[in-house]
Amino acid sequence: MNLCCLETRGKKSVLTKAGLAFLALLLCVGLLPPDALAQSWSSVGPIPRALHSAVFDPSTNRMIVYGGLPFDTNSLQNLGDVWRFTGGLNSLSWLQMHPTGPAPTPRWGQSAVYDGGSNRMIIFGGAEGRSSPCANDVWALTDANGNGGTPAWIQLSTAGTAPAPRTSQGGVYDPNTNSLILYGGQDCFSTLFSDVWVLSNANGIGGTPTWTQLSPSGSAPGAREIGQSMVYDSAHNTLIIFGGGNGGGSGRTNDTWILSNANGTGGTPAWTQLSPTGTLPPARGANSAIYDPASNRMTIFGGNDASGNLFGDAWVLTNANGQGGTPTWTQLAASSTDFPDPRYGNTAVYVPSVNSMVVFGGVITMTNTLATSNVWVLSRANGL
Repeated sequence: MNLCCLETRGKKSVLTKAGLAFLALLLCVGLLPPDALAQSWSSVGPIPRALHSAVFDPSTNRMIVYGGLPFDTNSLQNLGDVWRFTGGLNSLSWLQMHPTGPAPTPRWGQSAVYDGGSNRMIIFGGAEGRSSPCANDVWALTDANGNGGTPAWIQLSTAGTAPAPRTSQGGVYDPNTNSLILYGGQDCFSTLFSDVWVLSNANGIGGTPTWTQLSPSGSAPGAREIGQSMVYDSAHNTLIIFGGGNGGGSGRTNDTWILSNANGTGGTPAWTQLSPTGTLPPARGANSAIYDPASNRMTIFGGNDASGNLFGDAWVLTNANGQGGTPTWTQLAASSTDFPDPRYGNTAVYVPSVNSMVVFGGVITMTNTLATSNVWVLSRANGL
């Protein structure tokens, strides 16, 4: 695998010693135009942050970032800004978007998903303060990739009993049924959740968004705050989760679970714990994860353990949905000399056209005092 880096320091984007390789890889990924290597301009980017959200639009090769925490003693407020990462004629084009309409309260730990059919980013919940209170509202960002017009925030009015306010839950989107699927999280205090919820008509188009709590059969993973370590196989309607915190800061796990019929259709949802072969990744939480449906592989990166130690490793789980063979963990070995700083609270999106994982942000100190704004690209992200 190859790893390259661009870092924003203050208000300037600075290339590391792997900068040229990074530019070349972004060119391949499609986040840069063909003429980008002929210039040396750089652009202002988002301030360092963690516990934000990021989604990816494959039609425009744009990563859309929202909110988070700056982890800076000079910036104690949550973030509510929206950025997109793409290519421009003479720059790396971190472009800040300025959506119209009343905006969500700045927050961290929210779930965010993207519906390519309607070009909407949907967010749920998150912490509205530095640590509390938690929210359970639902918002949609229209024209989220910036191509269809001026992006605009709209708050969705939902029917049904809503999930309790929470942060650090897992959230995925099912494009086949226009559903947002949530699992776990914590209430901004000491309560962890183990519940599963589905929001139908999640993009706010075609009907009233409606909440339904699922009651899966089988032994469950138990209460935990997952962060970003949750992916979804839409073809098989299967939710896949790995690790997470199961006791505030005192516990981390390295187990893998699947939830069948995860969108609430096709049969009774059921939990199954997988028993992968190979060496398991060390227990962790707040790592990022991507899923490649073509190869049925999940890739995880980063995170921290119960003692606060940070990880900068990447692992691949084959047969991740429990079908096609025995799931097996393999640690990816880097072929470059530059690596991302170990981190937690980062995000990752998958670029299937070139099999790359794009990682942004995260906390890079055990003392929780420094976040980063760098972008790393992992090529051959599924291990193939």
